[in-house]
Amino acid sequence: MTTNAVLGNGRVGGNLAAANNLLAHDLDGTGPMLVAVHGITENRSFWNPVRLQQHFRVLRVDLRGHGDSPRTSPFGIDESVEDIHHLIESLGEGQSPFVVGHSLGGVIATAYAARYPTRGVVNVDQSLRVGPLPAELVATVRGEGFADFVRTLFAQLYGELDPELAADIERRRAVDQEVFSGFWTPLLDWDADTLAAWSRRTTSLPPDVPYLSLHGTDPGGDYTDWLTHRIPGAVVEQAPKLTHYPHLAQPEWFASRVHQFFSA
Repeated sequence: MTTNAVLGNGRVGGNLAAANNLLAHDLDGTGPMLVAVHGITENRSFWNPVRLQQHFRVLRVDLRGHGDSPRTSPFGIDESVEDIHHLIESLGEGQSPFVVGHSLGGVIATAYAARYPTRGVVNVDQSLRVGPLPAELVATVRGEGFADFVRTLFAQLYGELDPELAADIERRRAVDQEVFSGFWTPLLDWDADTLAAWSRRTTSLPPDVPYLSLHGTDPGGDYTDWLTHRIPGAVVEQAPKLTHYPHLAQPEWFASRVHQFFSA
């Protein structure tokens, strides 16, 4: 089976959702609700290989500016939290969700849990320790060097991912400079104090929310200490495969680990 067949497009009902000004989404499976949030330049179909539906009622969303969701500015993390919460309320499921997010989605998952009732979070390969970008890099992201910057950035992240799957991701990602820059606004525009205050709010989770930070790349030797200072009780683990995409490198293992963590 080719990777295209495995990943599919996952966009049933997206146009209707856009017409109602909700995030495009899919909802299937049985069990407690779990929201799956993709990374930047991706869409909800990137979760297709990960059969979380075996254990959860899975709500996969396209963030605004991605996939079939409305391309309505502003594009940002806080806006995405509100979009997801609005969608959950509109579905009338009547339960707090688990939230799993990859890359940018890991930040959004964390921010959601800091703001709304959440049963648990899995953050897939996204460090929460960030600082303002240098001025020359800001100019690159906002200027003519953007396309080369994005290609170089993602090329460094595939690691041990199967080359065929990496090539498929590369073909299917949608790179939009305005959307990308919008989600990176905290890194591009905010000073260190503003960014630090936002980071503290984003990581201020209730103490009873289980939190797994699952890394396929190295977040730094002291990251566990940094994160557990911010989120006491957080669990930091290294995935078996060294890649920014551990959920795609080993989807069955990943689904099992998520189920195990949320069942503990």
